[in-house]
Amino acid sequence: MTEIDHLYSTLRPALRGFKLNEFRRALEGLEPALAAAPGRRCQLTLRRLRFWGEKKGDFRFFPGVNVLRAGNDKGKSSILKMIHFCLTGKNDLKKDVDSWIEHVELYIELDGRPHAIEVQKTKRPRGRILKCRDDRPEDLERAEILVEFRNGKAMQQQLETFFNRKFGLRPLMGTQKDSRKRSDQLLDAPTSYRAYVRGLYITQDMGYTDLVTDGVPYGNLFKKIVGMLLGLDGLDANFAVEARLAHIENRLGKEERYHRRLEASLGLRDLATLDEEISKLETYIDELKVERTALLVRATSNDLDQRLSELTERLVALDQARQTKAQDLRAAEMELAITEDEAAELEAGIHGAEVLAPVQSKQWASYGIELSPDQQAELQAKADEERQSLLAIAEDRLAQAKRSLEAQRRAVERLRTELQELEFRADQEAQQKRHLQAQLRSAHQGTAELDREIELETRYLGRLEAERENATRLVSKDEEGAGMQELLRAKTILDTVLRHLRTEDAGGNEQRKQDFARRVQDYCTTIGFPGLEDISLDAQLKPRISQNGKVYTFEELSPGEKVRFVLAFYLALAIVTAEDLQNGAHPGLILIDSPGKEEMVEGDFEAVVKLLSQIEVNHSTSIQVLVATSIPAIRGATQVSKQYFISEDDEPVFG
Repeated sequence: MTEIDHLYSTLRPALRGFKLNEFRRALEGLEPALAAAPGRRCQLTLRRLRFWGEKKGDFRFFPGVNVLRAGNDKGKSSILKMIHFCLTGKNDLKKDVDSWIEHVELYIELDGRPHAIEVQKTKRPRGRILKCRDDRPEDLERAEILVEFRNGKAMQQQLETFFNRKFGLRPLMGTQKDSRKRSDQLLDAPTSYRAYVRGLYITQDMGYTDLVTDGVPYGNLFKKIVGMLLGLDGLDANFAVEARLAHIENRLGKEERYHRRLEASLGLRDLATLDEEISKLETYIDELKVERTALLVRATSNDLDQRLSELTERLVALDQARQTKAQDLRAAEMELAITEDEAAELEAGIHGAEVLAPVQSKQWASYGIELSPDQQAELQAKADEERQSLLAIAEDRLAQAKRSLEAQRRAVERLRTELQELEFRADQEAQQKRHLQAQLRSAHQGTAELDREIELETRYLGRLEAERENATRLVSKDEEGAGMQELLRAKTILDTVLRHLRTEDAGGNEQRKQDFARRVQDYCTTIGFPGLEDISLDAQLKPRISQNGKVYTFEELSPGEKVRFVLAFYLALAIVTAEDLQNGAHPGLILIDSPGKEEMVEGDFEAVVKLLSQIEVNHSTSIQVLVATSIPAIRGATQVSKQYFISEDDEPVFG
């Protein structure tokens, strides 16, 4: 007996007369999910991170709690981002840091078996996943190549496929349901592997904090991911039936909306009447098109278009000539102004020379020289002679300047006259062009009116055809109704199966939820939640916190409490999966970037250190935690051999 047959026998009293063949059709293809056995946990442990390029570094990691303490801008967050990049293919490094790194190697263990992820960081990242002996780089060339990739997209896809298989993660089809846009494409979109990894990489800005809130996108995504990590029973069957049910509800919704629109249009004319009217309208539109073509031929049979084209070319040539003439005129006017200035300067110089004072004997006396009247007369005569010579030269240059000035004025006037003639000709040509355009518009007016009439009739034809289509669908409504009845029967069967699956798994899953909630509560008490009375998980696996007689959701916690709660929640998730549940999908790795960087007071951070110390002592073989922080008190979280400390005065972790 198959799993589906056995399920039918169990549910037969609740199925209200549905036949076995109907039950099989509704669950067709779901048998592998219904018979799926619980998964087996695969532990992921980081061993070593190497990178080089412009900067380089080499870090070793150990089971349990590892600590990287460094000041701001020392590179501690970049170390976690490089690990995240190697595990997912998603590069969140800052641009300057990213440019420093050319090659990255991450050595890991999967259930104790050494592996390595090697990436050559170019514009198109290239790399491979290898099964190796240990974390020595010299052994990589002899290692077994499991996966190779040659670009960023392929890297993400290959890593997702590899780790999904290792960790037993399912793609969770049907989780991407959005009531605002219920498309099959959204229903079929699988949850990405990186959505799971967000539970391993916790910061105050990212990580899983948004999935613990009440306003979760895509409905129950948080429930499905946390349920998968916890290894709750029956997940494969539940998720598969939910996805099938979502598709059927989507199709039913579309059909119901369509038929409501059809029923609202009852009273349409019968098909024969519509066909006859559509045929007549198509004939009339064809006649209008023939008439328009004939009118257009008559309108363009003369030489209006040719003449208009010639006029346009002449106008362009005239405008270019006008612009050239205007430029010549401006240049001539500037040259004329310069010549006028030169003539004015010459005339002023001649006037100044004519009024020069006679030579005075006392001017020589000031130099200690006494001139006789004859000497004085002789000097005066020489001065008069030189002045007359200079005046003659200046007057000659002035005469030349005036002749040049007169010629330039005549040239300017000629250019102005020629420019006016060009503008007059251009105005005449433009007026003639406007006249021709008016004639051409008049010739085409008849075709424009026909165009408008053809457009209106074509629109009416479209409405008639839509009416005929609706009438045709109404005729075949009974046939489609049979398909809807089949969908409704499948929906009823799947609803019944889903209720049974949830009830069947409820007992065991409830105990798992309680065990997990108790561990979260213990860690919250350690990490600093005064007055904490109880923590429980609702049907969506969302936490409810009882504190000082009141019940709070995660959203209602203070910022500092949110940070501490997220740490307690996901540390507990990793440990309960490793030690109590066994078949969960959590790989046991937690990366924590700057816990309590802003919100926590010193005492709160000391509580975080206390919790990490307890985990190091009690669970170091089950999980691995890597904490990066700038707070010195982190020293108490683990052994000295598992600590990297970079002081404020030291070089950054990038060597």
